[in-house]
Amino acid sequence: MFQVRFSYFARPRRGRCDCCDRQQTLEGKMLLLEDTALSGDLVLCAECAAAWGELLGQAREKVVQEWNFSEEREGA
Repeated sequence: MFQVRFSYFARPRRGRCDCCDRQQTLEGKMLLLEDTALSGDLVLCAECAAAWGELLGQAREKVVQEWNFSEEREGA
């Protein structure tokens, strides 16, 4: 059985993305496994990693907007 897993770098680095072939900041790897054996991997930029994650249903959570309800408004 083939599996796809994502591994993200602790410190992103600059390099060429294996998917889009652009020089970008590389965010992580997509690991291609056959049972438990590693068949291959792709080093991906942030855009390609997000696209592949969405396609495979393994997308990372993305913060769209943060709300802070504990701060008081000025003049209240």
